[in-house]
Amino acid sequence: MGVTGRTDIFEARKMADKIPKRITNMAKSPDLKVTVRVGKEGLKDSLIEEINDQLKSKEIIKLKLNKGTTKDRDGKKGLVKIVEQETNSKSVFVRGNIAVFWRT
Repeated sequence: MGVTGRTDIFEARKMADKIPKRITNMAKSPDLKVTVRVGKEGLKDSLIEEINDQLKSKEIIKLKLNKGTTKDRDGKKGLVKIVEQETNSKSVFVRGNIAVFWRT
């Protein structure tokens, strides 16, 4: 692994250190239900507003990208980044088509 890869790992660890352990535990809990679904139409302004509203009233939210939303992993990563930027939140946990967001 080159120097660039090592830098990315260190940056990821710094980000993980900023997220409280209890938030990470809540995000990984099977009890946390999906509250937002992204369909084939993708992220519309109304969906971003809904995510913002939920983050105002809940500590964390769970989002599911329905099949067909994106073609590949890069598309999923892109959608997660857009949600983070548009809602001023952080992705706490991402696995497959599921992402959990937390607003500090």
